[in-house]
Amino acid sequence: MTDKEIAEMFERHNLIRGYVYPYEGYRSEYWFERSPSNIANFIMQHSDAREIILTDTMDNLILNTMGEFIDRCPDQEFLQQILPHLIPMQLGETEPQEFPVATDAEVEAYFEMQNSMEMGM
Repeated sequence: MTDKEIAEMFERHNLIRGYVYPYEGYRSEYWFERSPSNIANFIMQHSDAREIILTDTMDNLILNTMGEFIDRCPDQEFLQQILPHLIPMQLGETEPQEFPVATDAEVEAYFEMQNSMEMGM
């Protein structure tokens, strides 16, 4: 993502932090805007993961998965909004769609640049 896209994403204050745990290797972290379709697409784009944990910016659990299947989702009303997007992809009826996702490294680099610009002023 570009710095402009990251800035716009953070300005909307509607973010999810995604932690993807593969079967082998290290956890990957991502940031994206909270919406039922984004969540479903994110899960299916990482369907080969052992587990996915999605939290808000304060690290409160939104949901976790075992593979591509939701394991826990405390907000059952929100779960009912996600499932119509997720189930057709799980059944192979639709394909996951691309949407703006920033890696944790991209976000850290963006904020480091912002901080250095502020310090230079």
